[in-house]
Amino acid sequence: MLQASAQDADGAAQKALATFSEAYWPPLYTFVRRHGYSPTDAQDVVQGFFVHVFEQNTLSRADQEKGRLRTFLLGAMQKFLLKERERLSAIKRGGNQQLVSFDLHLPETEAAMQATAHLDQVSSYDLTWALTIVKRSWKRLQETMATEGKAHWLEELEPFIAGVEAAPPNQGEVAARLGIPVATLRTYLSRLRQRYRELLRAEVANTVSDPADVNGELRYLHHILMT
Repeated sequence: MLQASAQDADGAAQKALATFSEAYWPPLYTFVRRHGYSPTDAQDVVQGFFVHVFEQNTLSRADQEKGRLRTFLLGAMQKFLLKERERLSAIKRGGNQQLVSFDLHLPETEAAMQATAHLDQVSSYDLTWALTIVKRSWKRLQETMATEGKAHWLEELEPFIAGVEAAPPNQGEVAARLGIPVATLRTYLSRLRQRYRELLRAEVANTVSDPADVNGELRYLHHILMT
């Protein structure tokens, strides 16, 4: 699926390429910015990189080499940057081919980059990748809950699922606000955590070329976030 070129991909492959690009542009953008590029030039570089990857069918080599796609792309970007300064002025948003839309999440990606300023370039890339996966998974969970008419439930239950607070609120108080017994709340929390884990797995699966890498990438994601 990821081996399809941008020119001849059908609707399903185009959607897969879009999902792939959305998942990887924040870490790649962060990596390029850490190399001293301005926000505008970094956007040009990442856009040009994705055009290059898809036109040259570079992802097929990742499949053949059976390495981590995340690591493969970082190496490919490093090689791309070696030549990029010579052709940056000619690229301008990937030669007018808009494979990535930066506008929506650029401010938060810039903020995340500043938060990882204490890390080296590779570690910053990896952490941004992990945070992007978590953000996308949580967004999917929010959309699902909203469809079920329980968006307000997720707001109450977020501390139990996402671990955003050192000490989650009292379950009895939360159950009372939701109008359900504590036992029901605990059962629902168990199911919600499982749903979130499944969404995380699905998002990670969108960022690998080999399904066998999913478990390893999930473990690495957990390691990054817990370090």
